[in-house]
Amino acid sequence: MFEFGKLRFRPIEKEDLGTLHEWENDFELIMYSRSYPMSFVNMAQLEKQYEDWVKDEKHLRFIVELVDSQEPIGIARLHQQEWSGVKTADVGTYIGKKELWGKSLGRQITVALLEMAFNQLNMERCEAWSVEYNHRAHKALEACGFKKGGVLRKTVFVNGRKWDSLHFDILKEEYLKIRMNLLKQTLREKLEEYVQKHCTIKGY
Repeated sequence: MFEFGKLRFRPIEKEDLGTLHEWENDFELIMYSRSYPMSFVNMAQLEKQYEDWVKDEKHLRFIVELVDSQEPIGIARLHQQEWSGVKTADVGTYIGKKELWGKSLGRQITVALLEMAFNQLNMERCEAWSVEYNHRAHKALEACGFKKGGVLRKTVFVNGRKWDSLHFDILKEEYLKIRMNLLKQTLREKLEEYVQKHCTIKGY
């Protein structure tokens, strides 16, 4: 498990499928997280997906929960890839508890994923995709140092019209320049505890 301030990232267990079934069948949630709101799934389909996830060592999937209450609030993923010798992590997240939308949790989760990718897995760049209308996601990504790298025009059809897909990315060296500021902003009173645990190794 990976803790980042008040958030804990743990592997998805079979016992979580009931919660995922609720989230994955929420039209509005999936419209923003995946741009394909009609992709309803039944429990048998989720169980099949779970079996595939267990075998996939390159694609890390997490339940995000609150440390104090252990309440699941969303999911996060980190897909490790390598193109032409460059190690890349495709990252993504959604908040399943819609009452928590707009409370900067997406930003905190994104910084945590960057920490995992760059500080633990030695990735060289991270990237993310988002649909044109998901302004909250764009704001969170850009606040974490991502830059819009490109646009795939009219690739998503939702609610009667076509939308663009936006590509964002950040290089490791770019992240390291702003890392401490981002950690201060997202961890606040938990910063010192995190730095001691994740930024130094005792005995070295």
